[in-house]
Amino acid sequence: MKKIFTAALMLLMATQLGAQSKEAQALLKSYDKAKQDIADARRAAKPATWIKYAQALTNAYSLPTNNLWIGLSSLESKVVLKDQRALSTEYQEIQGEQFEIVKYEDKDLYYNADGRLSFWIITKPLIKEVDMLDEAYKAYDKATELDTRGSSKSDIQEGLTLVANNFINDAMAAYTLGNYKDASVKFEKSFIAASHPALNVIDTTIVYYVGLTALMDQDYDRAVKFFEKCIEMDFESAGDTYANLAEAYKQMGNMEKSKELLSLGFTKFPNSQSILVALINVYLESNDDPAKVLEFIQRAQQNEPNNPSLYYAEGNVLKNLGKFEEALRMYEKSVETDPNFFFGYFQLGQAYYDRAVDIQTAASDELDDTKYMKMVEELDMMLEKAIAPFEKSFELASDQEIRSVVVEYLKNIYFRLRTKSPEYEASYEKYNQMLQGQEQ
Repeated sequence: MKKIFTAALMLLMATQLGAQSKEAQALLKSYDKAKQDIADARRAAKPATWIKYAQALTNAYSLPTNNLWIGLSSLESKVVLKDQRALSTEYQEIQGEQFEIVKYEDKDLYYNADGRLSFWIITKPLIKEVDMLDEAYKAYDKATELDTRGSSKSDIQEGLTLVANNFINDAMAAYTLGNYKDASVKFEKSFIAASHPALNVIDTTIVYYVGLTALMDQDYDRAVKFFEKCIEMDFESAGDTYANLAEAYKQMGNMEKSKELLSLGFTKFPNSQSILVALINVYLESNDDPAKVLEFIQRAQQNEPNNPSLYYAEGNVLKNLGKFEEALRMYEKSVETDPNFFFGYFQLGQAYYDRAVDIQTAASDELDDTKYMKMVEELDMMLEKAIAPFEKSFELASDQEIRSVVVEYLKNIYFRLRTKSPEYEASYEKYNQMLQGQEQ
C-alpha cells in the first residue's frame, strides 16, 4: 500500500512539474518568436510587433508569481500555488520585523507577522539574457514611436502600467530588505514608465520615494536631485521634502543651504515636526543663536508634548547658557514624560556632576577656610544628587560602551564619598570591580 501511494505521489508531482514546465516552454517559445520578429525589418516597422515582444517579456517576468498578490494569506498562497512545491521555510527578522520566508524553485515569498504576503523575490527568472522589465519598456517606447495613428494606444498604455507596477513591487521589496540603492533605481524606473508620453501618469509620490531611498543609501547628490524635482512639482509632503532635502545638503557639508531650506520650509509648514527637529539640530550643531534654537524647540514641544527628547534638547541649550536650575527642570521633565528615557537620566546625572567639578575648581582657589568648607559640602551634595540618575541610566543602558561610561562616573562619585558611609564604600568597590572587569 505504501509503495502504491509513493508511486502515485511521484506521478502526480511529475505531472504537475511537467505542466509548469510546459507553460514556461510556451512563454520561451513566444519570446523567441517575438525576438525574431523585431529582427525582421518588415515586421519591425509595425507597432504590434514591438507590443508582442514587450508582452512576451512581461509574461515571462510574471510567470513565477502569476495569480499572487500582496496581502494574500499563506493558506491562500498555497491554494494558488497548488501545483508548486515549497522547498523550505525559514524565519528572519528584517529591520525589526519578523518574516516567514517560503522558498520555491524560482522565488522566495515573504510573509509578515500576520501571515500575509508582504513581498517576493524572483530568484530564478525565466529569461536571464536581458532585464525583462527594462527591455519591455524599450519595446513599448518603440511601439509608441511607430504608432503614428494611435491605433495601439490602449495596448501600449496597459503594458506601460504593468511595467511601472512591477518596478514598484520590486522597489518595495528592495526597500524592505534594506537595499536602498536598488529601491531608489527601481522607483525611478517606475516613474519613467508611468510618465511616458503614451501613458502620462505623473506620480510625484514615487519621485519622493526615489529621493528618500537615495538619502537612506547616503547618495546625497541623487537625493538632492529628486527632492528638488519634488519641490519643482509642488510635492512638499507637508514639509518633509524640505526637511529631507536640507538633510542631504547638511550631509554634503553645505550647512547654510540646509538652514535656508529649513527656514523656507518652516515659513510654509510651521507645524511640521520634521522641519522643527531638523532646525533644532542644525542650529545646535552650528552653535548659532541659542534664543532661536529655544524658539524652535518650544514650538516643537507644543506640537509633540509627549516627546521626551524635546525637553532634553531644551535642557542642553539651557545648560550651555549657564542656566543650571532651568536645565535641571527640563531634564526632569524629559524623564517624567518617559520614565525609560535614558538620555534624560544620564544628562541629569552629568549636569550635577559637572556642577560638582566646577565647584571643586573654584574651591581650589578659595583661601577662606569657612567658604572653602561650605563649597566642599555643596560639592558633595551635587555628587550625591548625581547618583540616582546615573544609576537609573546604568539600569536602562544596553550598549556596553555606554554602560562603561556610566560606571566610570559612578566609581568616581563613590570614591569621593566612600568615607561618608559603609554603603558608599561598598558601592565604590562594586563599580570599581565592574570597571576593572570591563577593561580586562
